[in-house]
Amino acid sequence: MLTIKHYRRPIAAISITGERSRITPSVLGKFLKPLADKKIQIYAISTGEKEVIIFIDEAESDKAILYLTEEAAESSFESIAVRRGLGMISVNGPELVTTPGLLNKLTAPLAKQRINIVAVTSAFDSIIFFFDTKDAEKVFRFWENYVPEKIGIFRKAREKFGGILRTIIPKR
Repeated sequence: MLTIKHYRRPIAAISITGERSRITPSVLGKFLKPLADKKIQIYAISTGEKEVIIFIDEAESDKAILYLTEEAAESSFESIAVRRGLGMISVNGPELVTTPGLLNKLTAPLAKQRINIVAVTSAFDSIIFFFDTKDAEKVFRFWENYVPEKIGIFRKAREKFGGILRTIIPKR
């Protein structure tokens, strides 16, 4: 069954940029170790051609930037930037792996509402979305009401259990 979680604390994305980041051996370890040593919780990681982005609790961002700047100064990485004020929503379930078009069904209605997805990370049956804080609560409420009926993830369960689910999940 698909589950949706909204993490209510503000998140910061710290971007470490370098021309050779994708081909630098142990690049993730280089930047994750100082944060782990200082007990800074990492919520997600994303990599691109020229950057590594680490998502952490916004309250820890100044401290994290200090530690990461020290590491970056001893390497070929050119800059560190931070984006604060992000909201984080995770969508989890085996349907993400087995249902073609599910990601589109989740995100297309957001585009129609002119809501920007700042970043996305995924790991098979889990997708983490990052939005501006002002949009995260709206997205969570929308998905919470939209997902079961419109996407049809409960169709097989409904067929199997009949009227029981209608009582639990009434049609809108």
